[in-house]
Amino acid sequence: MLFEEDLLCHSCRSQWIASKQKFIIDGIRADSDWEYEGGFAKCLLQYKECNDEALHEIFLNLYRKKLRHRYHGCTLLLIPSTEEKNRERGFHHLPGIFECLGLNMLEPFDKVLIEQQKELSRAGRQKMRHGIRLKPNIGLPKKIVLCDDVITTGSTIRGALNCLEKSDHCIRIYACAVASGSRRK
Repeated sequence: MLFEEDLLCHSCRSQWIASKQKFIIDGIRADSDWEYEGGFAKCLLQYKECNDEALHEIFLNLYRKKLRHRYHGCTLLLIPSTEEKNRERGFHHLPGIFECLGLNMLEPFDKVLIEQQKELSRAGRQKMRHGIRLKPNIGLPKKIVLCDDVITTGSTIRGALNCLEKSDHCIRIYACAVASGSRRK
């Protein structure tokens, strides 16, 4: 009764690497709870690419109370996938992952590049920061959290940050996982 009930069996969860990280991206504090490898990476791939929508709750369930408390009063701004990818999957994966927090969510950005990020080189991913735009006529609240599933280079998050007037908002960043060895400066 003292511990949060896990939705994964012990054997499956033991393949996930917990790695609570705090780091800075373009002067903004970012947090993450998992390493993007092993069990986490396999489950995310199954959720996103195999359309296994039933997995949406497993990514943040263990940390939902902590995250709900940390980001209380904030609105989650979800990083976009391309429209093409959303059509291919039949859903945008991030609302499912973050809904367990019970916080307000918005999808205010568009991803305007069609290239699939995982197929790009590091230099190509760095150019992605220019592939994000704020949808027209979107009113954003003061306290916001940019949310993504994984940070590899930080380019997509930087693209979203470039769309925002930092002086108008109190901004935080949260990603479920961070790729090991990635540079998050």
